[in-house]
Amino acid sequence: MRRAKLVHALWFLATPACFAAPPPSQRVADVARDVNTASRFGTLEPILMHSADGARETIAKRRAKWGSDVRVLDLELTGVTMKDAENATVVVNFEWMRLDEDLLRQTRVEQTWRGVSEGKGWEIVRERRVGGDLGLFGEPVARLDSEPTADVQFASKTIR
Repeated sequence: MRRAKLVHALWFLATPACFAAPPPSQRVADVARDVNTASRFGTLEPILMHSADGARETIAKRRAKWGSDVRVLDLELTGVTMKDAENATVVVNFEWMRLDEDLLRQTRVEQTWRGVSEGKGWEIVRERRVGGDLGLFGEPVARLDSEPTADVQFASKTIR
């Protein structure tokens, strides 16, 4: 009986260590991955819920064409840098294309996140393109010609 009580007491003391909260870098990476993945399919609600008040309108406008004119094919979080426990920078690589073109494009975006109250968790304060192709956020760029070009490398000859 004493041994069983001792085992239960040791288990009770060791249990909180097993269920420790993840570090802030893991929490912001999880939120960033979830909201960017949701917006990849044209669903803006999750990213707008996790947007700071001053950034919400800009983010909605920049991602308005996702899912209609722009298709985000894949995304990858390539880095999370913690400035302190409440401020983070997340770098996301997006692979995307316009629906009226057959060209795969890549854009690297840097997002600034801020930790807020426990109820909301993390919110995006700012995002900016730091590399790659223009057009992901609705920037005006020249379109590719949709007219096929003649193959002049192997011109055929007819012999009669």
